[in-house]
Amino acid sequence: MENNEITPSNNPLQHQINDLVHEETQESFRQNPYFAEKILDPSGMFPTLSDDHDIRKVTREMVEDMLYARQLQPANQNSTEHINLGPQGINQWVWDNKVNIEDGIASLILREYLLLGMNNTPTVFFYKFQLVRDLLKRAAGYYKISTIQVKDEQLLNPDFIIYAIEQPYDHSRASMLFRYLMKKSIESNLLDKNITIKKAPLRKANLHPRILEYRVHLEAKGLSCSHIQNAVCDVNQLLIWLCANFRMFAGTSPDGISILQIGNVHLMAYRTYKMIQVREGHYSLINFSQCIYRIRAFFCYLYERFGFDPPLQRFRAIKAPSYKPRDIPTDQQLEAFFQVVDRYAIDPVREHLGYRLMLDLGLRVSEVSRIRWSDINLETRTIVIRSKKKKNHYLPLAGKLYPLLLQFQKAPTSKYFLMGNQPQSTGHNLYLNYKLYAMIAGWPLPGGVHLFRHLFITRLAQKGILPQTIKELARVSRLDTVGLYMHIAHQDRIMISQINMLNYET
Repeated sequence: MENNEITPSNNPLQHQINDLVHEETQESFRQNPYFAEKILDPSGMFPTLSDDHDIRKVTREMVEDMLYARQLQPANQNSTEHINLGPQGINQWVWDNKVNIEDGIASLILREYLLLGMNNTPTVFFYKFQLVRDLLKRAAGYYKISTIQVKDEQLLNPDFIIYAIEQPYDHSRASMLFRYLMKKSIESNLLDKNITIKKAPLRKANLHPRILEYRVHLEAKGLSCSHIQNAVCDVNQLLIWLCANFRMFAGTSPDGISILQIGNVHLMAYRTYKMIQVREGHYSLINFSQCIYRIRAFFCYLYERFGFDPPLQRFRAIKAPSYKPRDIPTDQQLEAFFQVVDRYAIDPVREHLGYRLMLDLGLRVSEVSRIRWSDINLETRTIVIRSKKKKNHYLPLAGKLYPLLLQFQKAPTSKYFLMGNQPQSTGHNLYLNYKLYAMIAGWPLPGGVHLFRHLFITRLAQKGILPQTIKELARVSRLDTVGLYMHIAHQDRIMISQINMLNYET
């Protein structure tokens, strides 16, 4: 029987530390050749205190101390005392903590609807709960009462059902809820069976096929819904403006425009239009810069995906404050999060490993989902990460990552990719599960799974690690990008202003 376990003797890629400086695509630790050799040198010694600010003398042991020292990365015990309830346990948690509470869902009709979905996947069930909660808010506004005062007969009122159906909803499953209400209303002799209620079309703009593909690409990377929505909206607004302002696009709908016909002159004209909006006060500097970045990212995606040469010459943003301080989870909150993973994940070891790679190495969710078994060398305890620019980065495996890998390789879910055979769905599921786990753990923190990368960099900064070293470990191209991830001055406006002034050149 074929043995697919990764061992020092049969690992598909025997990455050697000595080959590090000869790898043409090697990116991490390239401050200088001496630094590249020493930072992963297993026999490296800690320098004296006088060497703390000499990046050339950073060794592998120092890197592992930076990443995994007890005071930096507390050992959150993966408790085995919790009984694993599996994903279906999340539905029961939502019922107990969101529905069956004093200010939860009092309507018997809506509670029955949710009970019918208890066997759905947690994501679907939570979507249904959100739809029910939204419907109650609309009913409260319609009758001018509080949500807890909404009665079943008010929900089944034909006039309200017609009103609710005509309102825009974000999710296609809203139609299932409306059909359920109509069925109950007919059974209660409130709605005439002969009356046909047509659902108003969702107020959703037709998007260009390339934008739809780009949205799928962003979802696969595990980015937040707000980030994806803003990116799609900015690109779509560009196409709408082009159709309205250029003769060559006149008579063409935004979803039918030829992307190949968009040239640099069009983008620069749109940039000028946006700058006028900034001067007139309709647009902030940061919103302008973010809009430009999102449009550039879209055309860069087209280049990577289809080889379309991006017409981005001189299409640049302008300097604007971009630092947004945010709260990060405490050690206790992290421990609670991983206990939730233990309790509700279908494969706790696999999901522990995925989130640990983000937390302990600062990986992006797209990078985690694309790690291959051949990228891991258990003999040298290193892992190869392929970044967004398709460059290789060699990072050390230590802390909990190494024992988790040893445990997971005994029963891998895929022979090729570490986290599963479908990287896009893997990243998306890690993001969706993160939102549920964070909710159950009681995290009052907005955003998505990218928060782990912010925490990784912040913890390194809190320990006093050199910014140049953090830049290499975080695998970013610009030193000022490091400052955007450090959240150590939530209320220190002076430090925030200093971070916004950073303008290092690489």
